[in-house]
Amino acid sequence: MRRILSKFSLVKDKSVFRLVALAAAGSGVAYGLGTNNSEIARNQPKNLNQPKICLSLSNLSTPRAFDYLARDVTCCFFSNLDWSSRVSIPALQHYTFSPKSLFPSLAPSGYVNTRLFFSSVSAAPEADVNKESPKPCCGCLGRDTIANAAAKVGPAVVNLSVPKGFHGMTVGKSIGSGTIIDGDGTILTCAHVVVDFQGFTSSSKGKVDVTLQDGRSFEGTVVNADLHSDIAIVKINSKTPLPTAKLGSSSSLRPGDWVVALGCPLSLQNTITAGIVSCVDRKSSDLGLGGMRREYLQTDCAINAGNSGGPLVNIDGEIIGVNIMKVLAADGLSFSVPIDSVTKIIEHFKTKGRVVRPWLGLKMLDLNDMIVAQLKEKDLMFPDVTKGVLVPMVSPGSPAERAGFHPGDVVVEFDGKPVGSIKEVIEIMGDKVGQPINVVVKRAKNARVTLTVIPEEANPDM
Repeated sequence: MRRILSKFSLVKDKSVFRLVALAAAGSGVAYGLGTNNSEIARNQPKNLNQPKICLSLSNLSTPRAFDYLARDVTCCFFSNLDWSSRVSIPALQHYTFSPKSLFPSLAPSGYVNTRLFFSSVSAAPEADVNKESPKPCCGCLGRDTIANAAAKVGPAVVNLSVPKGFHGMTVGKSIGSGTIIDGDGTILTCAHVVVDFQGFTSSSKGKVDVTLQDGRSFEGTVVNADLHSDIAIVKINSKTPLPTAKLGSSSSLRPGDWVVALGCPLSLQNTITAGIVSCVDRKSSDLGLGGMRREYLQTDCAINAGNSGGPLVNIDGEIIGVNIMKVLAADGLSFSVPIDSVTKIIEHFKTKGRVVRPWLGLKMLDLNDMIVAQLKEKDLMFPDVTKGVLVPMVSPGSPAERAGFHPGDVVVEFDGKPVGSIKEVIEIMGDKVGQPINVVVKRAKNARVTLTVIPEEANPDM
């Protein structure tokens, strides 16, 4: 900057102004003009509607004013009593010119022939402080998006407390959260909050203390509980209207979607945390959990003791999961039961009083092109398939063993429908207990075999 100013000071004409204006977002801008009294063309058209970048000039020796329009560049010089001038330049992508090319009548012998250069200058209209900020588009995250989602569900989130006894003594209480999902007082929560899991007995005999966000307290009753999925239903009776939350869908969730977790961690009511979906189908086997296959939503929302049973909400304020657990030795690893699975469980509670799950006795593995190629390298007799479900193990004495399944079979059709994943098999099987199902498998040397299996009801303790 000093080097540029020193060049301007070398101009012989003492009336040359020396201040160099630099564009805030562009390359350097510098030139000097003599003060010879030349006629200024003032009737040039002005593009006053363009957004402009303003550069300040000072120390003009005489008052002057001139306007000039050159392509996309508008330079406006003017003087007033405090001898200050302004240069307004709209946005340019790339433009270079010299003062002589712009102002031929203002090019005395003493002007400094310094080129004016602009590159990638971004124009922005002046902000209107009184204008409301635009609302975010559908699906976009705005300033109030998370707060609005939480406000829709928050009033329906409740705090649950259940006294625990051991050999006739009260040794503490189980705390958790829940959500009122029906105006009749139906509360969705976790089974481990309201049902014995660890050899302790509930001294409340199925009764639960329920506290709403507005301060009202009720005595709730455990209506149903499914230990396998860890989902339970509690019921309260109220003579006054109860706030409710809407159930959404978890099928359209994608990793990276924003979610909000609500609950009462450590009995701190009205606690809200936010995060994203990390995985939409985390398998129970990935977490080292035995028993029948289960899938969870994995998020990085902060949840703690007391959050269990609370809702996981999308940015539309709909429940898309039930918070169930976290990894104690890590941060940002929280898990929820997908609401689509919960909806099916609730339907079973209503129609059958319990959750009915068919059992085949098969350990299954989803196949893809890479796994198939690897299996073919190890065994040249492996069947030619592009998709399907591999059966690596058959449980002894199970319905599958009695039907004639062998380790190494690849299931390609189930109940007359082509399948390519375990999830599809489970969906097709539904709650068909005691009903024969035809299954087509492929074996070594591409042998195609049709088997008939009769599922049994799964043991809830499995």
